[in-house]
Amino acid sequence: MSDATFRGDCGRCAGLCCVLLAFDRGPNFAFDKPAGVACRHLTASHRCQVHAQLGARGLAGCQSFDCRGAGQLVTAMFDGIDWRSTAAGRRAVEWAFAVVRDIQAMRLLLRRVTSSAAAWELDGRLERATQSHAALRAFDLDAARDALGAIVTRQGRPP
Repeated sequence: MSDATFRGDCGRCAGLCCVLLAFDRGPNFAFDKPAGVACRHLTASHRCQVHAQLGARGLAGCQSFDCRGAGQLVTAMFDGIDWRSTAAGRRAVEWAFAVVRDIQAMRLLLRRVTSSAAAWELDGRLERATQSHAALRAFDLDAARDALGAIVTRQGRPP
């Protein structure tokens, strides 16, 4: 597990956080944006046209957000598929993005708590689940959460 595995790489992502996530106007966001609607600053090539000025433009929330690598993993899962043109496609990507963000958080927690054989085995299962949309759909996230809880509890730390 390298640290890069857990960092968002916007260059390999289709702007998923800029489309799928909602934000409310406030101290971290200069305007409201509903979930499922592309940010006004997202270009057709999935890049933020104001990325270098996020803080100055009142978008500190964007500047500090990190998907833990879920964006590029999900983008790769749906490579070549125009998921934005149908509601079903958008829902599939939205679901995958949420699940992969959870999986990446679980993998990070495993990394921080232990290097036991059980942790490495679970990490491998979690990583394999992120390799394709079919693998993700077949993955039992609840069972993985239970296994993570058992590993963390054995380490004497609350999950």
